[in-house]
Amino acid sequence: MQVQSEDITVAWGQQPHHLDQQYGRWRLAVFQDVQEAIDSSKLYFLYDPDADERSMTTGSRKGGASIVVFDLNLRCFVAELPITVFGRRGKPKFLFALKAPASSGGTSFVFVSESEGNGGMYQLHVSRIDLWQDGLSIADNRPLLSQPMNVAGDYICTMREDAPEMVVMANPGLQVWRVDALAAGPSQPNYFTVPGAELRHFYDGFLSMGSVYLLSAFADGNLDYTRVHVLSLENPGQINTHTCHADPARGMPPARQQAAIDSTSGYILVAGGEIDYGGNVQRLSDYWVLDLTSFQWQQVPSSMPIPLIEPRLTTTYSGNVYLWGDFDQPLPGMPHGTHLRILRIRGFGQKAAPPSYDAATSASPYPSVTPSPTYPSQPIAPYPQSAPAHPPAGQNAPAYPSYAPNPAAGYSAPGAMPQQGAYQAPGPSYGGDYPRQDGQGYHAPPGQQAYYPPQEKKKKDCSIM
Repeated sequence: MQVQSEDITVAWGQQPHHLDQQYGRWRLAVFQDVQEAIDSSKLYFLYDPDADERSMTTGSRKGGASIVVFDLNLRCFVAELPITVFGRRGKPKFLFALKAPASSGGTSFVFVSESEGNGGMYQLHVSRIDLWQDGLSIADNRPLLSQPMNVAGDYICTMREDAPEMVVMANPGLQVWRVDALAAGPSQPNYFTVPGAELRHFYDGFLSMGSVYLLSAFADGNLDYTRVHVLSLENPGQINTHTCHADPARGMPPARQQAAIDSTSGYILVAGGEIDYGGNVQRLSDYWVLDLTSFQWQQVPSSMPIPLIEPRLTTTYSGNVYLWGDFDQPLPGMPHGTHLRILRIRGFGQKAAPPSYDAATSASPYPSVTPSPTYPSQPIAPYPQSAPAHPPAGQNAPAYPSYAPNPAAGYSAPGAMPQQGAYQAPGPSYGGDYPRQDGQGYHAPPGQQAYYPPQEKKKKDCSIM
């Protein structure tokens, strides 16, 4: 994969657009989600004012619940679109773009909000938001469900790339709802349960090629890269567990927390994160992909130009990937403290271009993944304490940093502490070498001078939620 990363946070070396003085406060906000416009000209950030205010990183809220528009050509925020949040004390949670334009000519989204239910339960409300063709105003926001979904504390919402359908998985047990994103009016979603499974056993879940891919984590919060658990949507039954294989030259991904994860057709992507060496936190800047056909990990020979705090990853139908999160070194002209940083990544690729919605609704479903031993109903077994023998004999590859906070069973202990100088810093193109794993001494690439107006908000000293 020929992967290139570009910092698109500001138009480096140019005078700021006049709209940046009006909307620049959004650069110091906490967002819940982001999606790309159907013409790839804009990003739409989902803003929850309560989460922003509670984050202790951004000061007071910047406005009401809204979709905030970032222009990818001007590289600044250009508009804020107030949205209706359904339910009692509703909170915006997720935004998913559809690949077909709205009848109004603009981008269409599936919008998920959460409200308080009864008996400690939550209610999930799902609606369809359509924009006008200019991409700067909302044409419609209508419910897709005849009644909200009642879920317990844990739930996962994810969108299919091969069909106009959002999938919700929730406690208690493992309940699954399939919501039609093109429904003409409010309707009931398709629903099933998975016998013997518990959502709380899993860290996160993603959709690709008609199946759900579930990842696990250890008791210390580090991701488990050794196994993936697969549930077919078209033939639901027991969950099949597949063993993952290491990169032949680079081994398994280093154990980490707070990594950015998302899926595209045929792959799961992992970017960055952090390793805590007993209070000394080291940020990672690497990219990894898991091939969902062979279940083999591969490290991408590229890295982030800057290491982000608690990064988020968003894949798109256009093939662009956006990595976004907090960065705590000063942006020229801005107050000291953390601020939103946005990276656009190109070149990850897909197994196959997702079909159009017309093709998806008329074609036969994806075949289910070849079965392997089924997922047990009991809690997941601990990580094996011996490190895999990678790289193979005769191949020299840099050693990875790893993390062993607790020797007890259930805690990840993939290897030894890193040796000094094991990594080489990438060249100026940020794509010619494997990444170094710290981010100390970062300097803006040559020519990056931003003429930027002072911002009105106070400093942030924590990370994005």
